Amino acid sequence: MTTPDNILLEKFFRNSLSKEDQVQFDLRKKDSAFVEQLILEKQLHDTFNNAGWSFANNVDQTVVEEYQDLFNDEEIVNLKATLKNMNHVSEPLKSRYDFRWKHLIYAAAASVVIIISVSQFNGTSTSPEHVYATYLDKNQLTYSIVRDGNSQSSLDEATALFLNEKYGEAMPIIENSMNTSQDNLPTFYLLKGISLMEMGSYEEAIKTYDQLISSNFLDAEKGYWYKGLLYLKKGDEANALLIFNKIEKENLYNSSKAREIIELLK
Repeated sequence: MTTPDNILLEKFFRNSLSKEDQVQFDLRKKDSAFVEQLILEKQLHDTFNNAGWSFANNVDQTVVEEYQDLFNDEEIVNLKATLKNMNHVSEPLKSRYDFRWKHLIYAAAASVVIIISVSQFNGTSTSPEHVYATYLDKNQLTYSIVRDGNSQSSLDEATALFLNEKYGEAMPIIENSMNTSQDNLPTFYLLKGISLMEMGSYEEAIKTYDQLISSNFLDAEKGYWYKGLLYLKKGDEANALLIFNKIEKENLYNSSKAREIIELLK
Protein backbone atom coordinates (compact mmCIF):
# COMPACT_ATOMS: atom_id res chain seq x y z
CA MET A 1 0.00 0.00 0.00
CA THR A 2 1.36 3.42 -0.98
CA THR A 3 1.31 6.14 1.67
CA PRO A 4 0.20 9.61 0.41
CA ASP A 5 3.01 12.17 0.29
CA ASN A 6 1.48 14.44 2.94
CA ILE A 7 1.19 11.54 5.41
CA LEU A 8 4.67 10.34 4.51
CA LEU A 9 6.14 13.78 5.24
CA GLU A 10 4.25 14.07 8.50
CA LYS A 11 5.61 10.69 9.62
CA PHE A 12 9.11 11.77 8.58
CA PHE A 13 9.04 14.88 10.76
CA ARG A 14 7.60 12.85 13.65
CA ASN A 15 10.37 10.24 13.25
CA SER A 16 7.69 7.56 12.91
CA LEU A 17 8.42 6.12 9.47
CA SER A 18 7.97 2.35 9.31
CA LYS A 19 10.46 0.27 7.34
CA GLU A 20 8.04 0.22 4.42
CA ASP A 21 7.54 3.99 4.72
CA GLN A 22 11.31 4.54 4.74
CA VAL A 23 11.70 2.56 1.51
CA GLN A 24 8.96 4.64 -0.10
CA PHE A 25 10.44 7.86 1.28
CA ASP A 26 13.86 7.06 -0.19
CA LEU A 27 12.25 6.41 -3.57
CA ARG A 28 10.20 9.60 -3.45
CA LYS A 29 13.34 11.67 -2.74
CA LYS A 30 14.33 11.05 -6.35
CA ASP A 31 11.31 13.12 -7.42
CA SER A 32 12.17 16.85 -7.55
CA ALA A 33 8.54 17.86 -6.87
CA PHE A 34 8.56 15.77 -3.68
CA VAL A 35 11.88 17.31 -2.59
CA GLU A 36 10.48 20.81 -3.14
CA GLN A 37 7.51 19.89 -0.93
CA LEU A 38 9.94 18.46 1.64
CA ILE A 39 11.88 21.74 1.66
CA LEU A 40 8.71 23.76 2.21
CA GLU A 41 7.48 21.42 4.94
CA LYS A 42 10.89 21.62 6.61
CA GLN A 43 10.73 25.41 6.67
CA LEU A 44 7.28 25.35 8.22
CA HIS A 45 8.28 22.62 10.65
CA ASP A 46 11.28 24.64 11.82
CA THR A 47 8.97 27.51 12.67
CA PHE A 48 7.22 25.41 15.27
CA ASN A 49 9.90 23.13 16.71
CA ASN A 50 11.11 23.48 20.28
CA ALA A 51 14.26 25.36 19.30
CA GLY A 52 12.25 27.79 17.23
CA TRP A 53 10.06 28.61 20.23
CA SER A 54 12.95 28.91 22.68
CA PHE A 55 12.95 32.69 22.39
CA ALA A 56 9.51 32.71 24.04
CA ASN A 57 10.77 31.57 27.42
CA ASN A 58 10.83 35.15 28.70
CA VAL A 59 7.90 36.55 26.74
CA ASP A 60 6.08 39.26 28.63
CA GLN A 61 2.66 38.03 29.79
CA THR A 62 0.97 41.12 28.34
CA VAL A 63 2.27 40.25 24.89
CA VAL A 64 1.03 36.69 25.26
CA GLU A 65 -2.42 37.88 26.27
CA GLU A 66 -2.59 40.21 23.29
CA TYR A 67 -1.98 37.33 20.91
CA GLN A 68 -4.36 35.06 22.77
CA ASP A 69 -6.99 37.72 22.08
CA LEU A 70 -5.93 37.71 18.44
CA PHE A 71 -6.56 33.97 18.11
CA ASN A 72 -9.94 34.39 19.83
CA ASP A 73 -10.94 36.99 17.26
CA GLU A 74 -14.25 36.23 15.49
CA GLU A 75 -12.61 35.76 12.09
CA ILE A 76 -10.08 33.28 13.48
CA VAL A 77 -12.86 31.39 15.28
CA ASN A 78 -14.78 31.19 12.00
CA LEU A 79 -11.68 29.89 10.24
CA LYS A 80 -11.30 27.16 12.84
CA ALA A 81 -14.97 26.22 12.40
CA THR A 82 -14.49 26.01 8.64
CA LEU A 83 -11.47 23.76 9.09
CA LYS A 84 -13.43 21.54 11.44
CA ASN A 85 -16.14 21.17 8.82
CA MET A 86 -13.47 20.03 6.36
CA ASN A 87 -13.37 16.76 8.28
CA HIS A 88 -16.83 15.98 6.94
CA VAL A 89 -15.86 16.53 3.32
CA SER A 90 -15.31 13.46 1.15
CA GLU A 91 -11.73 12.14 1.38
CA PRO A 92 -10.65 12.95 -2.22
CA LEU A 93 -11.79 16.56 -1.89
CA LYS A 94 -10.34 16.85 1.59
CA SER A 95 -6.98 15.55 0.40
CA ARG A 96 -6.98 18.04 -2.43
CA TYR A 97 -7.37 21.02 -0.12
CA ASP A 98 -5.52 19.70 2.94
CA PHE A 99 -2.12 20.94 1.74
CA ARG A 100 -3.44 24.45 0.99
CA TRP A 101 -5.24 24.82 4.32
CA LYS A 102 -2.31 23.50 6.27
CA HIS A 103 0.06 26.06 4.76
CA LEU A 104 -2.44 28.89 5.26
CA ILE A 105 -2.62 28.08 8.97
CA TYR A 106 1.15 27.73 9.28
CA ALA A 107 1.71 31.03 7.50
CA ALA A 108 -0.75 32.85 9.76
CA ALA A 109 0.74 31.36 12.91
CA ALA A 110 4.27 32.02 11.68
CA SER A 111 3.36 35.68 11.29
CA VAL A 112 2.35 35.81 14.96
CA VAL A 113 5.61 34.11 15.96
CA ILE A 114 7.59 36.74 14.05
CA ILE A 115 5.59 39.59 15.57
CA ILE A 116 6.13 38.26 19.10
CA SER A 117 9.82 37.73 18.36
CA VAL A 118 10.22 41.31 17.17
CA SER A 119 8.27 42.56 20.18
CA GLN A 120 10.71 40.79 22.47
CA PHE A 121 13.71 42.24 20.68
CA ASN A 122 12.54 45.81 21.15
CA GLY A 123 14.20 47.32 24.21
CA THR A 124 15.70 43.99 25.25
CA SER A 125 19.36 42.95 25.29
CA THR A 126 19.89 39.99 22.97
CA SER A 127 22.74 37.49 22.95
CA PRO A 128 24.77 37.07 19.73
CA GLU A 129 23.76 33.39 19.62
CA HIS A 130 20.09 34.35 19.80
CA VAL A 131 20.48 36.84 16.96
CA TYR A 132 22.32 34.19 14.91
CA ALA A 133 19.45 31.71 15.31
CA THR A 134 16.93 34.38 14.36
CA TYR A 135 18.65 35.59 11.18
CA LEU A 136 20.02 32.35 9.74
CA ASP A 137 17.68 31.13 6.97
CA LYS A 138 19.00 27.89 5.54
CA ASN A 139 15.92 27.33 3.42
CA GLN A 140 16.51 30.52 1.42
CA LEU A 141 19.71 29.09 -0.05
CA THR A 142 18.05 25.99 -1.40
CA TYR A 143 15.51 28.01 -3.38
CA SER A 144 18.24 29.48 -5.57
CA ILE A 145 19.64 26.13 -6.72
CA VAL A 146 19.08 25.47 -10.42
CA ARG A 147 18.49 21.78 -11.07
CA ASP A 148 19.29 20.05 -14.34
CA GLY A 149 18.98 16.49 -15.56
CA ASN A 150 22.63 15.62 -14.97
CA SER A 151 22.91 16.61 -11.32
CA GLN A 152 19.32 16.70 -10.09
CA SER A 153 19.48 13.50 -8.02
CA SER A 154 22.60 14.48 -6.06
CA LEU A 155 21.34 18.04 -5.58
CA ASP A 156 18.02 16.81 -4.21
CA GLU A 157 19.79 14.41 -1.85
CA ALA A 158 22.23 17.08 -0.60
CA THR A 159 19.43 19.58 -0.10
CA ALA A 160 17.28 17.14 1.86
CA LEU A 161 20.21 16.16 4.10
CA PHE A 162 21.19 19.81 4.63
CA LEU A 163 17.69 20.87 5.61
CA ASN A 164 17.39 17.86 7.89
CA GLU A 165 20.59 19.05 9.61
CA LYS A 166 22.56 15.94 8.59
CA TYR A 167 25.54 18.08 7.66
CA GLY A 168 28.15 15.34 7.89
CA GLU A 169 26.24 13.28 5.34
CA ALA A 170 25.57 16.27 3.09
CA MET A 171 29.19 17.46 2.97
CA PRO A 172 30.60 14.79 0.59
CA ILE A 173 27.77 15.44 -1.87
CA ILE A 174 28.22 19.21 -1.63
CA GLU A 175 31.98 18.98 -2.15
CA ASN A 176 31.59 16.55 -5.05
CA SER A 177 29.11 18.93 -6.71
CA MET A 178 31.57 21.80 -6.26
CA ASN A 179 34.36 19.76 -7.87
CA THR A 180 32.38 18.44 -10.82
CA SER A 181 30.26 21.40 -11.92
CA GLN A 182 30.30 25.20 -11.99
CA ASP A 183 26.51 25.32 -11.68
CA ASN A 184 25.31 26.84 -8.41
CA LEU A 185 28.90 27.13 -7.15
CA PRO A 186 28.28 30.25 -5.00
CA THR A 187 25.31 28.55 -3.37
CA PHE A 188 27.37 25.43 -2.69
CA TYR A 189 30.09 27.56 -1.09
CA LEU A 190 27.43 28.80 1.31
CA LEU A 191 25.93 25.35 1.87
CA LYS A 192 29.40 24.10 2.72
CA GLY A 193 30.17 27.08 4.94
CA ILE A 194 26.93 26.77 6.88
CA SER A 195 27.38 23.01 7.28
CA LEU A 196 30.87 23.53 8.69
CA MET A 197 29.62 26.37 10.88
CA GLU A 198 26.78 24.28 12.29
CA MET A 199 29.23 21.45 13.02
CA GLY A 200 31.51 23.86 14.91
CA SER A 201 34.33 23.86 12.31
CA TYR A 202 34.57 27.64 12.38
CA GLU A 203 38.02 28.10 10.85
CA GLU A 204 37.17 25.88 7.87
CA ALA A 205 33.89 27.72 7.45
CA ILE A 206 35.70 31.08 7.45
CA LYS A 207 38.06 29.82 4.74
CA THR A 208 35.07 28.76 2.66
CA TYR A 209 33.36 32.15 3.03
CA ASP A 210 36.64 33.94 2.22
CA GLN A 211 36.97 31.88 -0.97
CA LEU A 212 33.54 33.04 -2.05
CA ILE A 213 34.26 36.67 -1.09
CA SER A 214 37.47 36.70 -3.16
CA SER A 215 35.76 35.17 -6.20
CA ASN A 216 34.30 36.98 -9.19
CA PHE A 217 30.79 35.62 -8.67
CA LEU A 218 27.90 38.05 -8.49
CA ASP A 219 26.95 36.48 -5.16
CA ALA A 220 30.44 36.88 -3.70
CA GLU A 221 29.30 39.55 -1.24
CA LYS A 222 26.93 37.07 0.42
CA GLY A 223 30.04 35.61 2.03
CA TYR A 224 30.24 38.66 4.29
CA TRP A 225 26.72 38.10 5.60
CA TYR A 226 27.29 34.49 6.55
CA LYS A 227 30.74 35.24 7.94
CA GLY A 228 29.12 37.82 10.20
CA LEU A 229 26.58 35.24 11.34
CA LEU A 230 29.42 32.84 12.07
CA TYR A 231 31.00 35.30 14.48
CA LEU A 232 27.62 35.69 16.18
CA LYS A 233 27.39 31.92 16.61
CA LYS A 234 30.88 31.91 18.12
CA GLY A 235 29.85 34.69 20.49
CA ASP A 236 32.42 37.02 18.93
CA GLU A 237 30.31 40.15 18.92
CA ALA A 238 33.19 42.52 18.11
CA ASN A 239 34.15 40.83 14.83
CA ALA A 240 30.49 40.33 13.93
CA LEU A 241 29.84 44.05 14.29
CA LEU A 242 32.87 44.89 12.14
CA ILE A 243 31.42 42.85 9.30
CA PHE A 244 27.82 44.02 9.69
CA ASN A 245 28.98 47.65 9.77
CA LYS A 246 30.88 47.02 6.53
CA ILE A 247 27.76 45.46 4.98
CA GLU A 248 25.65 48.43 5.97
CA LYS A 249 28.20 51.06 4.93
CA GLU A 250 28.86 49.51 1.51
CA ASN A 251 25.23 48.49 0.97
CA LEU A 252 26.14 44.85 0.48
CA TYR A 253 23.83 41.82 0.57
CA ASN A 254 21.26 42.05 3.41
CA SER A 255 22.35 45.56 4.38
CA SER A 256 18.96 46.32 5.97
CA LYS A 257 19.17 43.18 8.10
CA ALA A 258 22.74 44.06 9.04
CA ARG A 259 21.44 47.40 10.29
CA GLU A 260 18.83 45.58 12.39
CA ILE A 261 21.49 43.36 13.95
CA ILE A 262 23.68 46.35 14.74
CA GLU A 263 20.75 47.94 16.57
CA LEU A 264 19.95 44.72 18.42
CA LEU A 265 23.49 44.33 19.69
CA LYS A 266 23.82 47.88 20.98
